Amino acid sequence: MLTALISAIAAIIASAGAIYLTKQKEREAVWRAKKLAYYEEFFGAASGIVGKNSPRDTQVRFATAVNNLHLIASNSVIEALHAFTNEIAVSNAANMKIEQHDRLWSLLVWHIRNDLDDPPSKDPNKFSARLWASGVGH
Repeated sequence: MLTALISAIAAIIASAGAIYLTKQKEREAVWRAKKLAYYEEFFGAASGIVGKNSPRDTQVRFATAVNNLHLIASNSVIEALHAFTNEIAVSNAANMKIEQHDRLWSLLVWHIRNDLDDPPSKDPNKFSARLWASGVGH
């Protein structure tokens, strides 16, 4: 009788543990999908402001995407995001250097990929990314 009771309790605990772990994995998958959607929107919005004289609606889309990243991004992404947006700010136009822009963009992309558990390299300083403009005018 005692053995049966112990077996029943062990089965209940094992079942509860399995349910808990399954739910935890489901929540992690949902969170990862949400983060990916926010990051995809950010990259799409960034593509809209490549080049000079981007339309106002693309600038607003980019600003919204940047602000929304504060909801889901890791601290390292937010720090890289701030460094990049400070570099591309209108108030910094006279000081902006393309090399610095590309370096900060690369770091931001690296940190985003790292936040998604897919860093493109072990060393963020050895990764290079660029925003590409198709040459199509606005």
